[in-house]
Amino acid sequence: MRLRSIIIDDEETGIETLKLLIERYIDDVKVVAETTQSTKAIELIEDFKPEIVFLDISMPEMDGFELLEKLEWKKFNLIFTTAHQEYALKALKQNAIDYLLKPVDYRDLRIAIDKVKKQMADELVRFDYSSIQNIFQHQAHKLGVNSKEGVEYIDPLDIISLESSSNYTRLYLNDSSTILSPKSLKEFETQLCDNNLNFMRVHYSFVINLRKVSRYLKDEEDIIMVNNQKIPLAKSRRDVFMKWLNPQGT
Repeated sequence: MRLRSIIIDDEETGIETLKLLIERYIDDVKVVAETTQSTKAIELIEDFKPEIVFLDISMPEMDGFELLEKLEWKKFNLIFTTAHQEYALKALKQNAIDYLLKPVDYRDLRIAIDKVKKQMADELVRFDYSSIQNIFQHQAHKLGVNSKEGVEYIDPLDIISLESSSNYTRLYLNDSSTILSPKSLKEFETQLCDNNLNFMRVHYSFVINLRKVSRYLKDEEDIIMVNNQKIPLAKSRRDVFMKWLNPQGT
């Protein structure tokens, strides 16, 4: 019997690559559905109830962990696919969930499928996906930031400001270090400003942590942060910033 699988990846190339490897090297797995959209993925899993789900971790709409939390039907074998090899994945691997590091090697894919087959043959208790939340609950209040090193979990309290840099965003932190993330400033704005975390978009190129404001230079229309970073205040954002600065209007 061929095991039915679903591939969930925000990049079409990731889906096509994995499909090709399965077709060429894995005789006993059939891809029955695929999608680049997290919300659509939930529908597909609930409808097809596959034996295997290949799930990308880093996705823009919701990441793989958030997607799993929204599922009602979870009786499948989960194989993560990711371009980042950080300690969190090692923790998950110890809990009988395998993962494939991109670019996927067909030998690693074969090993992962063999593990799934052995688990099913031995009638082992399937992995409790709630343990994913337990593994990461100590990071629940933190912000997952993709960087060239992998995924870094940062307490928003440690962020001083965020600056748009072409298609990237540079985060300035308390310890004077910076992180360059491929995520756009707009995405960070949605996460930080729209969730009442005391962050504000004060300029086209800047989001600031209001807790880290040192002073405001009225004549220059500049905001000085605790690290002496000088950030321009856009005219379009002046009223909302001044309302925060002088809540009583004085």
